Amino acid sequence: MPNWVTNKVSAPQEVLQSLINTEGRIDFNMLIPFTGTFHWDGIDGAAEQCAEVITQQPLNSHPLVAALQQSNRQGTSALKLNDEQFEQFVQMLRNKRKIGYFHSLDFARDEWGTKWNACNQADHADSEMLEFETAWSCPEPVYKALSAKHPDVEITVVFADEDIGSNCGTMVFKGGQVTSSDVAPNWNGMDGAERRRWEDFAYEVTGRQRSEDDDE
Repeated sequence: MPNWVTNKVSAPQEVLQSLINTEGRIDFNMLIPFTGTFHWDGIDGAAEQCAEVITQQPLNSHPLVAALQQSNRQGTSALKLNDEQFEQFVQMLRNKRKIGYFHSLDFARDEWGTKWNACNQADHADSEMLEFETAWSCPEPVYKALSAKHPDVEITVVFADEDIGSNCGTMVFKGGQVTSSDVAPNWNGMDGAERRRWEDFAYEVTGRQRSEDDDE
């Protein structure tokens, strides 16, 4: 399971409507659409490895991850896939040729800055703030796209990871750019006062309660 990041986006209601699809859900595809096709809920690893081999995808920059990838790719053959795996493999190749990505997951990582679409959204009817969660990170590219669509409006985003005190902060967007930013530094680089400040910030954003263990 990922770490969930709470996002609170403040802007005029007509701006926030740019993120809402016809079903009333927050949907990053409204701004940065995935134009490929992928009908499956899950991604088959063997099919993806075959697609990586045949399209000569580079190995990961981390040596240990690269070594594992290299080992996994050895002996990979599309002819060994079952029927469903083969269909995924073929569709990944079609997507790669059309849009540069195998499937919606690798698209989301690069283009949205997060693993999946918005999750666990709060009620946003008639509100000037949207609240929802994203996996692992704040989707900064989505906010830049929203800001570029409404260049004269200032959009404020506060976000906080469930790893309280880390990966949290405030960003202000205008004209498709970050105009100001106050984001927590690396946890190991903080002193005690900084850690307390960012913990308090994250508790407020996420609505979580500080436990006795956190005070020790």
